[in-house]
Amino acid sequence: MTVSSDPQTRSLAVRILLWQAAVTTVLGALVALWAGSTTGVSIVTGGLIGLIANLYMTVAVLRPARSAGFAFGRLLAGQFVKVLLTVGMFLAVAQRKDVVWPAVFAGYVATLMVFWVVPALAAPKLPPRSKARE
Repeated sequence: MTVSSDPQTRSLAVRILLWQAAVTTVLGALVALWAGSTTGVSIVTGGLIGLIANLYMTVAVLRPARSAGFAFGRLLAGQFVKVLLTVGMFLAVAQRKDVVWPAVFAGYVATLMVFWVVPALAAPKLPPRSKARE
């Protein structure tokens, strides 16, 4: 059995999920204070859609795999289920009447931004290409 990721990858994945939860919570609280509880809850709703889908994907993909091919298949299936979960959660939210859609999308996009920013900030710092390496 091979492990589909090293400890650094697992650590980064957990950090991303924690930051997504933190950004969703803080953004929801700030918006609730500024624009009201309905808008704040809508922000949190959108953030939770992204967070839950990413949590599923993380758990599905980072489990040990028998082979690289099996890990790749799990990655593809995980991505498919993640998209289905995301669409399903958006459809469930659409059934409610008290949703502020711009806020839902803002909360969702905030989780996507975290997904890109955290790894970029965690990447090793390399010298600019124009500088000679020692």
